[in-house]
Amino acid sequence: MLSVRLCTSIVFIGCANLSYFSSLRYRSMPLRNPLALLGLLSVIPLIIVYLIRPKPKEMLFSSTIFLREGEAERSAVLSRLIKDPLFWLQLLVLCSLSMAAAGPYTVSLQPSQSHLAVVLDVSASMQASFSQARDAIEPYLQGYQKISIVLAENIPAVALQAGSAQEARDVLAKVLPKAVSADLSSAMSLAQGLLGSEGGNVLVVSDFISWTGENPEAARNLVEAGGNGVVFDKVSGRKDNLAIVDGWDVQGLRFVNHTCLVHNFGPTRTVTLTAVGPGGSSSRSTTIPQGEDFYLSIAAYPGLNKISLQSEDAIRWDNQAFLLVPEMKGIRALYLGEDAPALAALNSLPSLTVERSGDIESFNLVVLGKNASLDGKLNRYIDGGGRAAYLAYSLESPEFLPVKVNGEAKGPANLWVRSQGFAEDIHFQEIGLFSYLDATARRRSTTLVEANGAPVLSYWRLGKGLVVYDGLEKDSDFYMRPEYPIFWYQMVNWLTGVPKISDSNRKTGEIVPLGESTAVDAPSSTLTTATLLLDEVGLYRFSGKSVAANMYDPLESNVAEGASYPAGEFKPSSGETVAEKDLSGWLMALAALALAIELAIMRWRRET
Repeated sequence: MLSVRLCTSIVFIGCANLSYFSSLRYRSMPLRNPLALLGLLSVIPLIIVYLIRPKPKEMLFSSTIFLREGEAERSAVLSRLIKDPLFWLQLLVLCSLSMAAAGPYTVSLQPSQSHLAVVLDVSASMQASFSQARDAIEPYLQGYQKISIVLAENIPAVALQAGSAQEARDVLAKVLPKAVSADLSSAMSLAQGLLGSEGGNVLVVSDFISWTGENPEAARNLVEAGGNGVVFDKVSGRKDNLAIVDGWDVQGLRFVNHTCLVHNFGPTRTVTLTAVGPGGSSSRSTTIPQGEDFYLSIAAYPGLNKISLQSEDAIRWDNQAFLLVPEMKGIRALYLGEDAPALAALNSLPSLTVERSGDIESFNLVVLGKNASLDGKLNRYIDGGGRAAYLAYSLESPEFLPVKVNGEAKGPANLWVRSQGFAEDIHFQEIGLFSYLDATARRRSTTLVEANGAPVLSYWRLGKGLVVYDGLEKDSDFYMRPEYPIFWYQMVNWLTGVPKISDSNRKTGEIVPLGESTAVDAPSSTLTTATLLLDEVGLYRFSGKSVAANMYDPLESNVAEGASYPAGEFKPSSGETVAEKDLSGWLMALAALALAIELAIMRWRRET
């Protein structure tokens, strides 16, 4: 009997699958897949099973039973069919599953345009009024079936799509402003896309102090042209703010001379400025009048340096600035050749060990001076990933150079900078070059500085290595200039992979591509990403590297009264829309309940 029932279920499944694929083309109301009702044909084999009589058995009985007066009795099979509860349970299962496959649903009319898209400004200036922004949104959440939330930052993001009012409240409770600007127009366009063809209303909550992209009013006109309503809700908070709005560096040999600019956007006040770093700590108090600037300069040593304003005001992020000075760690250089100004410059560099002999493979950098001996080991060193700097004194032209030396040219010659490259802030145009080697750049080489068309400072990558050609050493006054040691400091850092100070210090809002999914320790959290958005002030660590991010945005720090726009209005509901409610789940639940009861009866009868 159990195997017969299994066959019945297989027949039903086959019919249901046939009806499902047929229903992909034909649909009608109120069933999504009317041909799925063919599954009801599975009732026929169920009835046949119960009509089949069991195999007769031989029994002994008295012959007088034929003398009993007979009565008309109901068929035993028909009686079993009516009285057996398993039959009705199995019939209910088959009918429920067939109806569920047909996809029944109910239809009701509901108000249209019941979708609200909230554009919330989460830029740095909103830190002064973010609690007011949350409170401003709450009254608008009632009366809408769907709520979407778009966070307006430099790259707008969707925080909630077509959620409920309670889901919107939960999201808003977790959202915080970030140390970036806001692209309100792009956020409004994104909100319009979330509304879709059905349309709806857009609520923009902002202080309207500053923004990137198009003017918010122009963006509103575009959204309204699409048939949507737009309301601007302006919020405001504290108006007093002291801020570090800029910073710049002058590279030295052992430290960086860092200067930061502090501006007072509020009333006159006295503030304490503190600087902490590897070189120690210091602090001073000063009075900054309203609308005035104050400059603070510090000696920033290799490592992380921090400048803080001891101030309670509208925005917290612009009260601190970080400066990460890259550090040479355990770099060994091999200098070959006669003594020269370059050797003195190398010896003056901090954290750099300069040696005159040794196994070439054990050094991070090889500097080839005047009359340096060259052999095959140098070629293998460069090809295997070594770094070399060649000081051009003679007419020799080794194959590993990025140029081909043709002869000697007389000066004086004016230098032309084609690319600063690693030598930032070096005034090559002021160098007096009295004679030089006439050379021709090889293919795939990069020329940084040239004299009368001949490269005098260039580099290229050879195999896995890197070679710099320096033709400024032969007959010039470069070594007498204060920039000369700094030039060597920058070259050594670049050749040995020490990042430039500009690469280690960024502004918030910038994007750092990481190439692949990477774990990042951000100032307040840990995340995994392939594209890092710097949206907090502080230090980011990833893949053995570090980057400091500072706000440096006077527009966001200026929390004076923002722009004023008409509030606008939402568009009322334009009628009613049809809403469908699927009933298949209830039918599936009914079938599951019937199956559970059937199994319980069979277990009670000991048929399993």
